[in-house]
Amino acid sequence: MVYFYFITAQLTAILSLASGILVIRKNKEEAVNRSWSLLCLFVFIWSFGLGMVFLSQTKTEAFFWSRFSHLGAIIIPVLYLRFTFDLLQVFRKQVLYICYLLTIFLYSISLSSLFIKDMVPRYIFHYYNVPGPCFIIFTLFFLLTNLYSIGLLIKVLLKSKGIFRIQLNYVLIGSLIGLGGGSTTFFLVFNIPIPPFGLLGTAIYTLIYTYAMVKYRLMDISIVIRKTAIYSIVATIITLAYFILIYVTETIFRGFMGYKSIPWTLGVIVLFTLIFQPLKDAVQIFVDKIFFKDSRVLLQEELKRTQEELRRAERLKAVGTLAAGMAHEIKNPLTSIKTFTEHLRQKKDDPEFINKFERIVGSEVDKINKIVRQLLDFAKPAPLKLEICNVNSLLEDILSLLSNDILRYRIELNKEYSEIPNVHADINQLKQAFLNILLNAIEAMKDGGKLTVITEAETNEIKINVIDTGKGISQKDLDHIFDPFYTTKSTGIGLGMSIVYGIIKAHNGNITLESEENKGTVVKIRFPV
Repeated sequence: MVYFYFITAQLTAILSLASGILVIRKNKEEAVNRSWSLLCLFVFIWSFGLGMVFLSQTKTEAFFWSRFSHLGAIIIPVLYLRFTFDLLQVFRKQVLYICYLLTIFLYSISLSSLFIKDMVPRYIFHYYNVPGPCFIIFTLFFLLTNLYSIGLLIKVLLKSKGIFRIQLNYVLIGSLIGLGGGSTTFFLVFNIPIPPFGLLGTAIYTLIYTYAMVKYRLMDISIVIRKTAIYSIVATIITLAYFILIYVTETIFRGFMGYKSIPWTLGVIVLFTLIFQPLKDAVQIFVDKIFFKDSRVLLQEELKRTQEELRRAERLKAVGTLAAGMAHEIKNPLTSIKTFTEHLRQKKDDPEFINKFERIVGSEVDKINKIVRQLLDFAKPAPLKLEICNVNSLLEDILSLLSNDILRYRIELNKEYSEIPNVHADINQLKQAFLNILLNAIEAMKDGGKLTVITEAETNEIKINVIDTGKGISQKDLDHIFDPFYTTKSTGIGLGMSIVYGIIKAHNGNITLESEENKGTVVKIRFPV
C-alpha cells in the first residue's frame, strides 16, 4: 500500500514538471506562463520529496527527504497566488509582499525543530512528520492563501464571458481538486488518522489544466492534436486493458469450468472480439464528445474575432481614404468660392460679375452639398425600412425612368425576367442601388451597345445580373471599384459604388463585378430568399 502513495506522489511530480516545461517552452514572454512553470517546478520538488519520505527506511533519510519536500511546499501558496493574479490580471502588491515575507520566514526556520520536530511511524508509513510550533503557521498560511486565491477566481469567474469563462471553470475545478488533494497530507502530521488519499487529486489537477490548454488555449497555449492521435492513444490503452481482461476472464472460466482445450480458448477470444467493435465506436463517440464537441463553437468565435479585427482595419483604412478624398473633392469648389469672394468688394457693382458669382458659387455649393450628402449615406446609412418588394417590378420602374437615356444613346435593352419570390427590403435604398448600377452601365455605352437585365431564382437565393457591352473596366480599377472616392470618371466623386456595396450588404446580399476592357461589364447581385 505504501507503494501506491509513492507512485501517486511521483506521478504528480512527473506531470507537474512536464506541464511546467510545456508552458514555458510554448510562451515564456507572458507572466502567467512563467508563474505557472515556477509553480509546477516547486510542486515537483514537494511531491518528489514526499514520495521519497514514504519509502524512507531510516529517520535520517526521512528527515532529509522531508526537508527537501518542504523546500517546494513552503513556497507553493505564494506561487499559486501569484499565478492567480497573473491569470486574472489582478495585482495586489501588498498581499503578495506579506506572503513573500512570511515565506522567507518559514524558509529560515524550515531546517530547525521549530518546523519539523521529529519523524515517527504513522499509519502504514515508517516515518511521517511531527510538527513543530511554526508548522501550524505554515498550515494556516497554506489554507488561507489558497482560499483567498479560490475566492478571487470565483469572483472573476462570475463576471467573465466567452472562452475566458470556460478557461476559468477548468482552472477552478482543477484547483479545488489539486489543493483539496494536497491538503490531505496534513492530517497525519497532526495525528489525525486519515491517510493522504487525496494525493491523486494533485495529479488530476495537472491533467485538467493540460486539457484546458489543449482544448481552450489556457494561457494562450495552442496545441493542435489530431483526432487520429487521440483515437490512437485511447485505443491503445483500451486494447491493452482489453487483452488483459480477456486473459483474466479466460483464466477464470478455465478454472471454473475445468476446460483446457484450445477451441474453447479461441471461442472465448472470438466472443470478446465481437464485442470490441461496438466498444471501439463508443470510445470514438466519447473522444469526440470530450475533446471536439465545442470545436465548431470555438472556431466560430475565433473567426468572429478575426473578422472584427479585419473590419476594424478596413474602417481605419476607409477613414484615411475618406479624409484624402474629401480634401481633394472639396478643395476645388472652395478654391472657386474663395476666388470670387476675394474680388466681390471690388466688383460688387459689375452686373456680369454678380451673375457669374451667383451661378458659379451656387453650383460649387451644390457640389459640396452633394459630396457631404453622399458621404453621410456612405458613413452612416439610414436604418432599413423593410417591406415586401418585388425585384422585377422595381427594376422595371427604374428602367422606365432611364428610357430617355437608353433611347438617346441607341442602347438595345434586353430584359429576361424569371418568376422570383418577393423579398423583404428597403425599397428606396434598393432603388438607389439599382439606379446607380444601371446608370453606370448606360454611361459606359454612350456610343451604343446592349444592356441585358436578368433575374432568376434558385433554392435559397435570387440572382440579378446586369450586363453591358460598354468600354469595360481594367483589372487595376476593378480591384478598387468599391473603395470610397475611387473613380475612373472625370466628373465622379467615387462614392456611388461604395454606397451600392453598403446597401446590398445591409440586405444580407452579395455583389461582384466581372469586366474586361472594351468588352463590357457584368454586375452580379445575390439576395437570400
